[in-house]
Amino acid sequence: MAKLAGTWHFVSHENVHNFIEKVGGEVGEFIEESAAEEPKMTITFPDHEHVVFHFRHPDGKEDEEKCKFGVPCEHSSSHGKKFKSVLAKVCDHCMVSDLQDTAHPAHTIFELYGHELHIISKAGDVTAVTKYARG
Repeated sequence: MAKLAGTWHFVSHENVHNFIEKVGGEVGEFIEESAAEEPKMTITFPDHEHVVFHFRHPDGKEDEEKCKFGVPCEHSSSHGKKFKSVLAKVCDHCMVSDLQDTAHPAHTIFELYGHELHIISKAGDVTAVTKYARG
């Protein structure tokens, strides 16, 4: 948790359709980039078991949602790929973006790629990849 502590700011959001997992970590085709009206989010990781999502809506409204972390672990997606750099996992009912409304549970993982934090949320056949930078 200490590696994630602090505030991360929204960089980009992509939806990946028909998530294709290969040994090299490649994914399926990108079908859309985030629209201008996507809520911009910051995420704050305190140094304890909760993470706070701040959703910033276009109309200025803010929502806050807290989720308990599981222990840092290796997490398998529904397709069986191992995400070995995963630092934490949030509960399955939590979505990265509150614009995603689905009956399917979301599998959300956190990965560090250099100086970026990637949050990958899989729900049904759509996978959302949201990127954040520190500061």
